[in-house]
Amino acid sequence: MRVTSMLPDVQYQMQQSQQALATATEQVSTGLRVNQLSDDPAASANMVLSLGVSANVDAYTSNISSALPQMQTADASISSMVTSLNTAVTLGTQGATGTNSAANTQAIAAQVAGELTSVISQANTSFQGVFLFGGTESTTPPFVAASTTYTSSKGSIALPLASSAGLTNGSVTTVSDATTGDTFTFKATGGDTVASLITAIGNAVSAGTLSAGTTATINASGQLSIGTNNAADGIVVSTNDSVLGSMSAASGTAVANAYAYVGNSNVNSVQIGESMSVPTNLPGSQLLISGANVIGSLNGLITALQSGTTAQIGAATTAVSAALNYVTQRRVPLDNTISQLNAEDTSLSSEKLTLTTQQTALVGISLADAATNLSQATLDNSAVLAAAAKIMPQTLLQYLQ
Repeated sequence: MRVTSMLPDVQYQMQQSQQALATATEQVSTGLRVNQLSDDPAASANMVLSLGVSANVDAYTSNISSALPQMQTADASISSMVTSLNTAVTLGTQGATGTNSAANTQAIAAQVAGELTSVISQANTSFQGVFLFGGTESTTPPFVAASTTYTSSKGSIALPLASSAGLTNGSVTTVSDATTGDTFTFKATGGDTVASLITAIGNAVSAGTLSAGTTATINASGQLSIGTNNAADGIVVSTNDSVLGSMSAASGTAVANAYAYVGNSNVNSVQIGESMSVPTNLPGSQLLISGANVIGSLNGLITALQSGTTAQIGAATTAVSAALNYVTQRRVPLDNTISQLNAEDTSLSSEKLTLTTQQTALVGISLADAATNLSQATLDNSAVLAAAAKIMPQTLLQYLQ
């Protein structure tokens, strides 16, 4: 009884020794002191919390990495717009001196028109397929050359549209006005007809959303025609109504130097910290149409140079100067946000380093300590096995007897 009663103790010691050796071996191979919950429950719990914080830090860092280059590209575009506006002011000042020939003044007007084209090009800047100044309408250019007349693709002499034709329920037709800077949107509901759309466009004119003289009619070819009788005004029309078909600008009706905004006014935002989010875009309507109306002021200067008096050119130049100041002011919040993103990125990097250090302290182990543990576990295991080798055969023999 004295010998056989030692068997459970020997088996237990062997199991413990083997487990200690396996743990030490795992520590050497992984560099971790805690490889499973049972190794250190308290450290494991703290590690779970720390990893959760790290995941948030990684998400915020990723958001900054995505937003920052996009916003820097937008800032560079605005910088180019500022350069164009500065050039336009210089040209306008030159044109208002009263010492230029008619030919020179026309040449200056053409140069200002080139600066307007440059501004529109920058306003239609995209980054990795995303148009930066269209609000949340980011898949198509936000500024489109305007025309005086748009016609639907459906309808012809043989199969004319009728004012009583029902529109597709839920379809959307928009008319963006280059002069007012506004967009009229008509969403068809059950029972709406072409006549309903025509009436709604007339109401938008009365409300000032669309320029005076904008009308919608069924033309001689049986197509819906939306246009303005003022050659200086311009519109851009789109629809997804299958009854109307696509709306296309009529040939030869483009309005020189007129552009309509077809984006929206929505502002995107991104979270970069706990309870901290920042706007990541500036809608083109806020930048170039609202306030000093950059496009309108440049167009006004072009018109004044082409056919106005010296006083009119001077007044138009003053308007462009005001537009320049406005764009410069609108750029400030964007630059501040970029600075904030850079600062937060640095802060997150520091926090990530701190968390990594804490996590290493919680569950990590130095190579030297791991090697020492493995050496000791190997010696202990060898000792246990040697002792067992002496006891186990005698115990079995006695057991058999």
